[in-house]
Amino acid sequence: MRDIKFRGKPINGTGWVYGYYVYQFEIGYYSQGYTDVPPRVHYIFGDKGDFCEVDPATVGQFIDLPNYGVWEGDIYEFTRPWSNGALERGVVKCTEHAEWAVNAWMLTGIYEHGKPIGNIHDNPELLQGGGKGE
Repeated sequence: MRDIKFRGKPINGTGWVYGYYVYQFEIGYYSQGYTDVPPRVHYIFGDKGDFCEVDPATVGQFIDLPNYGVWEGDIYEFTRPWSNGALERGVVKCTEHAEWAVNAWMLTGIYEHGKPIGNIHDNPELLQGGGKGE
């Protein structure tokens, strides 16, 4: 069985936290008389049992590809297959069909033609003028 890993940026810190992603409803929310949907708290549990609350907008899943790994939210630069070397950049995302894609290209079809060059949280400027973007 394979491990499904995630990363996220801590709410009260810098850098990245790596491990397993979980979220839970705020404890005691209903006992305080609230009736709407309770807020969720998002965590990454590390391999050593440590855990950290993370910003859910930064959480991304690890995609294990041959030769290296890519994370959801990475900016991927690649040469379009069957083109004359046209470079394109985009953000690695999960599609509605649960497939990993960059722009309109399936990641499994282009991973040999490119590499991750950053991510949208630390390097958003890499999308400026470097392809179709997000």
